[in-house]
Amino acid sequence: MLLLGLVETSLELIPEEQARHPSVLRLAKARKKPPLQLLLDEATLPKVVATFSAPEKHGRPDIAHRSLLLALDSVLARTGKLQVFVHTIADHIITIASGTRLPRREPRFVGLIEQLLHSGRVPQSGTTLLNLYAGTLEGYLDDLAPSQIYLLAHTGTPSSPQEFAQTLTTEKRPLVLVGGFAHGPVSPQIAHFANEVVSLHPDALPTSTIVGMVIHNLETALKIDD
Repeated sequence: MLLLGLVETSLELIPEEQARHPSVLRLAKARKKPPLQLLLDEATLPKVVATFSAPEKHGRPDIAHRSLLLALDSVLARTGKLQVFVHTIADHIITIASGTRLPRREPRFVGLIEQLLHSGRVPQSGTTLLNLYAGTLEGYLDDLAPSQIYLLAHTGTPSSPQEFAQTLTTEKRPLVLVGGFAHGPVSPQIAHFANEVVSLHPDALPTSTIVGMVIHNLETALKIDD
C-alpha cells in the first residue's frame, strides 16, 4: 500500500482579512455566495493572491485537481494499493475515501472543495467521500502509521524514479509527501516529518509530474496490470 500526501496544498477559503477586497466582493456577487465561502483562486483573484507574503503557496487549486485526478484514476488506486490525503496551506487535512472519483472539470472541483471546507464533509448525507480530519497533521500521520516517510524535493538525495519505486516495494506502508503548490520548498514544519528527502529529478518539476512519475514506476515495479 502506497500512502501519498499532497502537503501545503493551495486549497483554502478566502481569509477574513481579504474578504472585503473589491475583487472578492465582485466574485461573491457573481457567484451568489458569501465571500468567506469562496475558494482562493489566482485565476479569478490574482490581486488578492498577490497580497500574501508567500503568494507561490496560495491560490492554485488546479495543482491539487490535476494531481488528484492522476492519482485516483491510476491503476494503483483502482487495485486498492493507493491511499491519498491532502494537507492544505491552512493546515486542514482532507481524507479521501477509497474509490472516490472527483469532478473532471475544475469549476465543479472548486465548488466541491468550497463545500467541503465550509461544511466539513462531502456529501452532506450518505457515504462520506471527502472529510476534514479533526486533528493535526502530526496526529494524522500517527493514525496512518507509515513504515517510512519520504519527502520528494529536487534538493534531496538523488535517486532515479525506478530505484525509488524499488525502494517503495520494500516498505509495508511507505508514505510519500509532495508539495501541492506552485514552487519553492516545503516548510521546515512539514519537512521535519520525513525520514528521508529524495530527489527524482534535478529540476523542480510540477506536482502532477512527480505524482505521475512515482505511481507509474511503482506500478511497473509491482507488475500491476489493469
